[in-house]
Amino acid sequence: MKKVRLVLCLSLFSLMAFSQTDVVEFLKGGKADANTLFRAYLEPYAFALGDGLNNGWYNSAKTHKLFGFDLTVSVSAIQIPEESKTFDISKLSLEKMYVKSGGNIAPTVAGESNSRPLLGVKDSPIEFNSPNGAGMDMVPVPMVQIGFGLLPHTDVIGRYVPEMKYDNDGDEMKVGFWGVGVKHNFMEWIPVLKALPFDAALFGSYSEVNAQSELNSLANATIEFANDGNQLLKVNTKTTKYGLVVSKKISILTVFGGIGQSTSKSNVDLIGTYNIVTKLNVAGQEFTSKETLNDPVALPFETSNISLDAGIRLKIAFFSLFGSINKSEYTSYNAGVSLGMR
Repeated sequence: MKKVRLVLCLSLFSLMAFSQTDVVEFLKGGKADANTLFRAYLEPYAFALGDGLNNGWYNSAKTHKLFGFDLTVSVSAIQIPEESKTFDISKLSLEKMYVKSGGNIAPTVAGESNSRPLLGVKDSPIEFNSPNGAGMDMVPVPMVQIGFGLLPHTDVIGRYVPEMKYDNDGDEMKVGFWGVGVKHNFMEWIPVLKALPFDAALFGSYSEVNAQSELNSLANATIEFANDGNQLLKVNTKTTKYGLVVSKKISILTVFGGIGQSTSKSNVDLIGTYNIVTKLNVAGQEFTSKETLNDPVALPFETSNISLDAGIRLKIAFFSLFGSINKSEYTSYNAGVSLGMR
């Protein structure tokens, strides 16, 4: 269990991967351009995280008997589509920054680093390459949950990861997560529906993750961090999912599917004081100027999509193996194992 929690912790930091790159160079163009570029760069992982947190809640419409339970371990793999691996800088309506060379196509955090345009800042000698992509277009989101039959024909499902800490080259990262879901088999209350040869249930869930990372190791000659230790990247993601689940059991095999609404909202904030240092040479004399930015990045990423999923479950004694495919913002795959008693 501890290892699964650690993997979850590290996976949730995929959205924060730019804290290990030179992406803070975006700050050199000022707040407006920095926010525009941060959004284009981070969007694929923000959306993938939302999809991953909304996956794996169920593998059957049938609910537990009173006080029945199951413990489930699963992992979702969210596929980043090809068109989300790059972005076109020329379409971003930047105010101060422009492409000096290398073309307009830059990698997102999910892309490769084969081509990185050289960016410049108007009326300034500042120039830098756009940041590398992580080169990972399949984002894993592992999950552990427990479900109980606490009410008639109703399962209450809980997910929880207490705040965990991780050291990244001297920068402390930490993350905490929780979620709750409810599944109700309404067919059991209606005699006509109860006689049908399948199960159907209404489902709803809510999840929230909070994560942050120190950025002290990213200070360099052109971006100074105020000596107060308050330079942080913070991520808060909230997701909801609700809809209808249908399943059919045939011996040890269960076929299931779901349709509903999936939403996610991620807020990414870069807080603290950052000084952009520019060295100028005027008439043979060198001058140094500083532009101070306070809390320079505040970005919301929101999605709302029809969610479709379909899968199968194989039950052997107290164990079940299951797998499914889901389509929401992106296409994702989920597989896992559960142990329980109906």
